[in-house]
Amino acid sequence: VSQSRYYQLWVKRSGYLTLTLALTILLLKFSAVIATNSSSMMASFTDASMDMLVLVLNFAVLRYALRPADDNHGFGHGKAEAVMALAQAAFLTGAAVLLLTQTFGRFNQTEVMQQLEFGMGVTLLCGLLTLTLVMIQRWVIRRTGSLAVKADLLHYRSDLIMNLLVLMALFFASQDFLWVDNLVAILICGYLLYSAYELAREALQHLLDEQLPADQLQRIEQTLLTQPEVLAVEHLKTRQAGPDVFIQ
Repeated sequence: VSQSRYYQLWVKRSGYLTLTLALTILLLKFSAVIATNSSSMMASFTDASMDMLVLVLNFAVLRYALRPADDNHGFGHGKAEAVMALAQAAFLTGAAVLLLTQTFGRFNQTEVMQQLEFGMGVTLLCGLLTLTLVMIQRWVIRRTGSLAVKADLLHYRSDLIMNLLVLMALFFASQDFLWVDNLVAILICGYLLYSAYELAREALQHLLDEQLPADQLQRIEQTLLTQPEVLAVEHLKTRQAGPDVFIQ
């Protein structure tokens, strides 16, 4: 199997698996939000909803990004992945700001919380599903380096921490420490904003044609200098678009 077909195969498989598990997690968290009326659970559900929306968009974008080069796109369509990652960062930022506004509004209200044991059970199950997905995505990234899969991994790696925080919040709420629930919701929003920043920074590196890392540049030069016809390497320029690396 060629490198390009290998890349497409595993990126698509990762996408289908992620979509299936994301939908399962979304439905589980929705049931927990209805049952518990928890701020932290609502924050976690909102993040899962954003993940689901972005995954659907990713499917459309990946089909475009994996197209081979054509007459109008001589370097391929790989940068579409970076555009989607940037949009994903914008979605995350908007969701986090909205959640912060709602959570601060609930500090002065006495919200009734219930069925906390059910909420803790759902959160634990979602955490196990998320851990399974993260392990598979890390395996795919090591073999493809896909920016789109890496963007998904950032979400679900943060979801592992998020599920632990929600589990802690629900436990303390069951002990009548209701303020912990709102505090955890704020912490989740902060992590969402940080993840959005990291994702946007990497997407911009691809969109603005940033050079490859220094160790890769050195390896390229050394490889070129092993050729008997090459006397020197000057003005080396590199950039990356999806799985493709361009060298001048």
